[in-house]
Amino acid sequence: MTSPRIIRVAIVGCGSYGAEHAKFLSTHPGVRLHAVADLDGARAEQFKAKFGAGYATADVARIWADPEVEAVWICTQHHTHAPLAEAAAAAGKNFFLEKPLAITLADCDRIVAAVERSGVIAASGFKLRFFPAVVAARAFLGRPTLTVAQVIDDHWPSDFWANDPVQGGGNVLSQGCHIVDTVLHLHPTGPVRVYAAGGNRHHPTRDIVDTAAITLTFADGAVANIAVGDVGVPPHSSKFALQQSDGTRSFSLYNRLNALMTREDKKITEHPLQAEEGAAVIDTPFLAAVAAGGPSPCPVRSARRTTAVVLAAVESIRTGRAIDLTAAPYAAAMQVS
Repeated sequence: MTSPRIIRVAIVGCGSYGAEHAKFLSTHPGVRLHAVADLDGARAEQFKAKFGAGYATADVARIWADPEVEAVWICTQHHTHAPLAEAAAAAGKNFFLEKPLAITLADCDRIVAAVERSGVIAASGFKLRFFPAVVAARAFLGRPTLTVAQVIDDHWPSDFWANDPVQGGGNVLSQGCHIVDTVLHLHPTGPVRVYAAGGNRHHPTRDIVDTAAITLTFADGAVANIAVGDVGVPPHSSKFALQQSDGTRSFSLYNRLNALMTREDKKITEHPLQAEEGAAVIDTPFLAAVAAGGPSPCPVRSARRTTAVVLAAVESIRTGRAIDLTAAPYAAAMQVS
């Protein structure tokens, strides 16, 4: 009898995001959590003990040099994504990179170039695409005319690392990318124009945009309105919500996009509530891609486009102008294949 294949993996970054992935990977029968790494060696050792990893290290170079490691989860602060992704690709390691891909176009370009140079399988952490209710909504309505979406969180402390303009970029970049990516995923054509209003309403000590109302225009004429901010979770729709219409049908995604209602011929159908799976919802398809030799379930080119759209929205807020996504510097990032 042939033994089932075991994929040996490593986690770089032993914080809260790394822990979410470790909870799943450490219990998956086809995975061995072989190594964990963190700049804080003591934290790495604690992580190793908690999740049963093979070894812990404060030297990430040990991960790249380890021939046993087949795939790496990079769960670090956003400004470290590009150099770590480049190192993983150069070492021939398939890698999963937490969202956003990066918070500058230059860093996104570095990651895409490294992946395409090396041929490794790389995925970005846009898990909302894989929520069962989102999958069902996309199948129900494939060519929307109008989209209204939001990610509205409770207040983030100003000293939170994700609100640092270099390390995290602030709420609109760090978390707004989640709902922007989902909106892009639910449209069959690419975005061509963005206009946004907003600014810094609650973090005066940080040079960030924390509140945004974004209007996207797509190549087929469809439009989307997207609200982002850490201004207080709406009590009915929840932090994540999205609705679409195509002229005859419509749907509403709510309860963090785990609940779906569809409307067709004036008949409303409430679909069964889906339990939120955490990291498993995106780690499972990435593991399947690694086992099969590809393709990536969430390619880095697609994730680069998401960052580019959010950066264009921030530019629009700062300049008061509509941004043409078909022109430099954004045009190249709109190419997802």
